[in-house]
Amino acid sequence: MSGFRKLRAVALDCDGVLIDDTYLAMIARFVTEHGGVYDAAAERDVIGLRDIVVAEKITRLCGLDQPPEETLKQLWAARQEYLAEHPIRVADGARECLEALAKLPVRLVCYGGRTREHTFDHYLGDFVDLLDPDVPYVSINEHRPGVDHITRTVLGLGFDEIVFVDDVSRVADDARAHGAGFIGFPSSPAHARQREFMAASGVRHLASSLAELTPELLRTVDGELATSTHWRG
Repeated sequence: MSGFRKLRAVALDCDGVLIDDTYLAMIARFVTEHGGVYDAAAERDVIGLRDIVVAEKITRLCGLDQPPEETLKQLWAARQEYLAEHPIRVADGARECLEALAKLPVRLVCYGGRTREHTFDHYLGDFVDLLDPDVPYVSINEHRPGVDHITRTVLGLGFDEIVFVDDVSRVADDARAHGAGFIGFPSSPAHARQREFMAASGVRHLASSLAELTPELLRTVDGELATSTHWRG
């Protein structure tokens, strides 16, 4: 395959793309169990932010009489309970997808809200040889939504030279605001609202499995970025 016209990097979210999402369903259950209403407005407001900001918003949403730091502790405990019921799995076809993308003339990086040791090394370390040798993983919790941090600070690229693959609409909105590429990955029933949010934000491409994240799709995105037609509306 010949080189792309614009695309220089592909950034893949870990949670919700390469491994199971462990936050959407857990946060919905936590809010409901603590007296809050988890509707579309709540999900749009809460998901995809720094941990402490999420805790602050959930504290208000549930009317909890406690500091956000205590809510954050409770959220972590709730996540551990959720993981006991729903152990994290690597997504079907992860190796095959990464092997195909690794053959393309782009930098291939992963990112997520936890430290590299916490998530990436534990679940995806066997795939490190398929990723960018200098930057296989970027932790973005302190830089959410992360588009500017990954594109400019970490990789030193232009926004129209990268495509993000993520399950959260807040990243889609951030990508659109900067003119970066985006492929939505709302892959579970818990992502139904995220799919709707992404469509409303003008996302052209929504994948429900890694088998759909193909070199052909990236070539299409590359052509859109090169002609400033990537975003609808």
